[in-house]
Amino acid sequence: MIWGGAEKRRFVRANFPCKIAIHIPSRHTLSTHTENIGVGGIRVIIGEKSEIFSTVGLEIFLGEEPIICNGRVVWVVENKSNYQEDFFSYDTGMEFVDIKEEDRAAIKNFVEAIVLSK
Repeated sequence: MIWGGAEKRRFVRANFPCKIAIHIPSRHTLSTHTENIGVGGIRVIIGEKSEIFSTVGLEIFLGEEPIICNGRVVWVVENKSNYQEDFFSYDTGMEFVDIKEEDRAAIKNFVEAIVLSK
C-alpha cells in the first residue's frame, strides 16, 4: 500500500511479521501474520474484505503464549493482483479493544525492542 497522506497514528508501529489468528464471528478463522504492530493495533493483509467497525477475535503470537483480545476493523484497502486476474487482497487496519493492560504493556515492550534494535 502506498500512502502519501499524513501519519495520524498515536503509537509507534514496528514492521514485524508475528503470527496471528483472526476469528471472524459466525464464519471462520484466518491464520496470517502482521505487517506491523503497535500498542494501539495491527495491520494485516488478508484474502477477504472485512466490514469497517466490525469486531474480530485476535490471538497474537509474540512468544509462546498468545495475547488474546478483540480488534475493531478501522480501515480496509483493496489491492488487485498484478499477476492473477480477479484476485484481490485486503490491507486491513485493526485497533485493539478489550485488551488486558499487561498484554498492552507486553506489546509496548516488544515494539520498543524492535524499534531500538534497528
